Amino acid sequence: MTFVGFWKWGFRSTLKVHTSSEEKSPLISNSTTFADFVRNRLPILDASKKLWLNPLLFNGALQTLYYGMHNSETEFQVYYGREIFKYDDEGVCSLDWVIDRPESEQEFKRLYKETLPETSPRLHPRTRFFTSSELAGKVKKDQIENTKPLCVVFHGLAGGSHEPLIRNLAQDLKQLPESQWDMVVVNSRGCCRTKITTGKLFNGLSYDDVREVLVDLKKRYPNRPLYTVGFSFGAVLVANYLAFAGESAKELVTSAVLIGCPWDMVDSANHVSSSLTGKFMLNPSLTTFLNKLIKSNSKELKIHLPEIFNDESIKKAMLAKKTHEWDDIFTCKTAGFENSWEYYREASPLKRIDQIRVPTLSLNATDDPTVSTDMDFDKLVQENPNLAMVESDLGGHLGWVKPSGEFWCVEVVCQFIEQFNSVAK
Repeated sequence: MTFVGFWKWGFRSTLKVHTSSEEKSPLISNSTTFADFVRNRLPILDASKKLWLNPLLFNGALQTLYYGMHNSETEFQVYYGREIFKYDDEGVCSLDWVIDRPESEQEFKRLYKETLPETSPRLHPRTRFFTSSELAGKVKKDQIENTKPLCVVFHGLAGGSHEPLIRNLAQDLKQLPESQWDMVVVNSRGCCRTKITTGKLFNGLSYDDVREVLVDLKKRYPNRPLYTVGFSFGAVLVANYLAFAGESAKELVTSAVLIGCPWDMVDSANHVSSSLTGKFMLNPSLTTFLNKLIKSNSKELKIHLPEIFNDESIKKAMLAKKTHEWDDIFTCKTAGFENSWEYYREASPLKRIDQIRVPTLSLNATDDPTVSTDMDFDKLVQENPNLAMVESDLGGHLGWVKPSGEFWCVEVVCQFIEQFNSVAK
């Protein structure tokens, strides 16, 4: 990005939309190609107009820091019902379904206390476990006539359903005119106060975890279109799943949106360490979160993998100031790699981006202090016409904060999946 002055840079972001040529672009309906859809059915991505963001957050670092410090306990008051999902290897994640606002807070608190398992940590505000009867409704087998679209969300590295972006998305989906959308957030192993039950941590190559959840949802709701949305590290999971699955992903996923995806994880790891914001704030905050995850689940991890998770390794991890140092200790060992850089190279979605066959929209900010955007976007979409890639010169990492405090990228997600659902019918 070229610095062109405080006012223009800080207030007015420029968009660049990259799609394949019409000749290469796949059809998403009888008369509409994916390229035509992105350029003509999504006014929010009109590159001829400037995107106005919060004037006080005039660079990527400030946009990113705002997101990290945002308190969603007062804004985006979304309510969740939690379901525990068991993987084939006996590990678990939690599925947080967006539910209607309760008639009374007292009733919600009562149900929270009644349904909270004895071994479960305290959940985030406005989140409770489903009752047995509610769960029965979620997994009942008579869902053949249900055609209500479902948005399946995958969170970032230090995130979960409590993240402001995700709550903002849930709120906006519910407010769409004549909205018939459902939304569920997949909280990865150990995240969002989900207990770890095996020695396996989630990583960038946990695409089988994504697949198992989507397969189960499709079995429950065979006629409901599934739209996947990945934020940051969640975008890595979604992108890698789509790439490894190839054509078969179309059986489960209608389309996907990736926000702030670190396509090249090696370049991104170097990128975050090279900036003052990344070195002194972002990296330490991420390692702090990861260490909390290990500390909260140390008993289980020590039982299953004592050679990796022990007092010595945990103490060493507590001293890590960079994510690649932490990954050297735990992630790469549980994932079968010699070191973090080998893991990053293999887990980078850029390595297999040409294998994605589901229509996918990707949004990145070029001033992101966490994720590198040093890529040839035009070349990538021409080589894979199933991709549309959007870059903005302001937004930071999961920022794009508007003057209202809401997140512009959420509007992009809502408009994309809503319009795609209407066109692809």
